[in-house]
Amino acid sequence: MRVKSDKVAVIGAGPMGLAIAYELILKGYKPEIFEADNRLGGMAASFNFDGLEIERYYHFHCLNDYAFFDLLDEIGLKKELKWKKTQMGFFYQKNLYKWGSLNSVLFFNKVSISTRIRYLLHALRCLTIKDWSKLDKISATEWLKKWLGIKGYHILWEKLFEYKFYNFSSKISAAWIWSRIKRLGKSRRKLVENLGYLNNGSLELINKLEKIIKKNGGIIHLSNPVLCINPLKNGGAIIKSVNKKENYDSVITTIPIPLVTKIFKASGLDDSIIESYEKTISIACACVILKTSKKVTDNFWTNINDSRFSIPGIVEMSNLRELNSHIIYVPFYMPEEHPNYLKSNEDLIKEAWDCIKAINPYLEDKDLISSCCNRYRYAQPVISTEYKKTLPPKEPFKRLYTVDTTFYYPEDRGISESIGFGRDLVRQYFE
Repeated sequence: MRVKSDKVAVIGAGPMGLAIAYELILKGYKPEIFEADNRLGGMAASFNFDGLEIERYYHFHCLNDYAFFDLLDEIGLKKELKWKKTQMGFFYQKNLYKWGSLNSVLFFNKVSISTRIRYLLHALRCLTIKDWSKLDKISATEWLKKWLGIKGYHILWEKLFEYKFYNFSSKISAAWIWSRIKRLGKSRRKLVENLGYLNNGSLELINKLEKIIKKNGGIIHLSNPVLCINPLKNGGAIIKSVNKKENYDSVITTIPIPLVTKIFKASGLDDSIIESYEKTISIACACVILKTSKKVTDNFWTNINDSRFSIPGIVEMSNLRELNSHIIYVPFYMPEEHPNYLKSNEDLIKEAWDCIKAINPYLEDKDLISSCCNRYRYAQPVISTEYKKTLPPKEPFKRLYTVDTTFYYPEDRGISESIGFGRDLVRQYFE
């Protein structure tokens, strides 16, 4: 492998940024990574939660996460990937129902038998669709109502959209929800859902990539947000961060596009360029994590339709990973300007705990051992119809690439998708 002298900067050290840096290393470059946070991983970063190192936001892996598997194999972590049969639940009208399996849907008598059959046929249809271009022209709510009817949509889907996208619910592309249903549908063996996890969570992957990058001459700057990016006439850019200012032959940003917009504005770039970046909208997330003395359910995730709580669902990570504690994620999604986002962490934790006790009335306040709330401003992009037409250019200036999780639309943000996209970007543009 010939060492390349070109200086390449990677902005953002989430799964995509780290995968890009890793692939650059393979091609002989010594990338320099800028990360605003004090740790690597982005939304896959871990923290110490009451003595347990765990992700700030929940993650899992599916049977069709091939880019993830390839990387694990290359860096020697394939043996750390474990699989488990998981269950799903549905909390509706103060009752917890089994959900997700053939029998659970067929025996759910809160909707008509025809709606139950149409629900199953729709899930099956999602697995057979190859060309999603037609779905991109219609909204997810319109598509789901067509399949399930108004009542079926109201009971099974409405709250999931309302408490994730709020006033943007009717704008979401059907192609986006199709990709989510398809991904999970393909993570089944003999109709039973199988999900994967690394023994020590995403931290295992992040630490290994960090070690490889540093060992091969890569440089990582933590707690060093980029303030300005000024493109150079012959390619690349001048990067000014909190701690340094330097020229780079190539620059790749992997941070959310709204953050790139702010940096471009601070850099004094032309309004015509900035305008294309301003179209990207993201929903914020306040994710409550609870540690309890008892499990809430036997499910990995439970969808919720309950007007008392602005919660679309909960994830019981300890029903997937082998943990010494019962760990539950309760995500609150909402636009940053929504009043709920202004609530204190304590108020959100209280609502989350009240919801958990409603799902499992045998839980008492003494069963709550520990709690916390992590927030991320740009957690979920608003994927509207014909979304690709709204994306900014991948390479707005010569050898300056601006990409994030929205660029592999219609697939939703995920570790495997980010890894695959990031590595393909390097293969395409770097020799």
